[in-house]
Amino acid sequence: MHMRKLLLSLLFCLQSAIADEPALVFGVLNQQSPQLTAERWNPIFHYLSENTGLKFQLRMGPTVQATNAMMGKGEFDLVFTNHNFRPEYDGVYKVLARWGDKPIFGVIAVNENSPIRQLKDLQGKRIAYPSKNAFVAYAVIKAGLQKTGVVDSEVLAGNQEGALAQLANGQVEAAAVNSRFLSQYTARKGLRYREIYTSQAFPDLAILAHPRLGKEQQATIQAALLKMRSDPKAAPILEQNQFPGFFPASEKDYDLVRKVYKAAGN
Repeated sequence: MHMRKLLLSLLFCLQSAIADEPALVFGVLNQQSPQLTAERWNPIFHYLSENTGLKFQLRMGPTVQATNAMMGKGEFDLVFTNHNFRPEYDGVYKVLARWGDKPIFGVIAVNENSPIRQLKDLQGKRIAYPSKNAFVAYAVIKAGLQKTGVVDSEVLAGNQEGALAQLANGQVEAAAVNSRFLSQYTARKGLRYREIYTSQAFPDLAILAHPRLGKEQQATIQAALLKMRSDPKAAPILEQNQFPGFFPASEKDYDLVRKVYKAAGN
């Protein structure tokens, strides 16, 4: 009886310690509004918590630039982005996994009934971009336009959602976004569009860990991320987010991203 009480006491202390453990701060790139970002990521965090015993807290700045600055100061324990591969941030956070198994592309989209048919038709036209910090939706797109000599009138929309909303509302002639987000937005909003430019392929965004997380903790989180795609309990989350789960990724996978950022000088 005494042993049983001792075991129960130890179990209670362990549970209390876990409950008091501070949540890991999980930064997410500003691709959507905070509300839509929370709707997407909170179910993922709940799944990770159940499979790791850790707690996760979503955090993002009011702008892409603010989120990047938070990352630069090491405020995130984990982060979902590809902006860390910019020269000024590269080398701190390390890749754990990537979103999905398909590449992403930089896309310039116009409304389905637009008279614009090719890149040269965009000369002087308004193109909505998420921000100057975006990778495929700014650095890659701008490189493509420069090769054809097109000078556009850029409109910075704040995030990918905002860029496509401006296109849908006729505020701009075109929008520059990543291909995955374009597909997801179209599924939700019914946007009818045409692609007039598609870039080369790049790996989708990564989940990265700050080195202050020990190797064992990183391995635990990584295992839970990779487990999602084959776990029936995660199926509703994957369906909600329209993706097949997280896949293995390495630092080398993002070498081309680093190269483009360096060439763009932003």
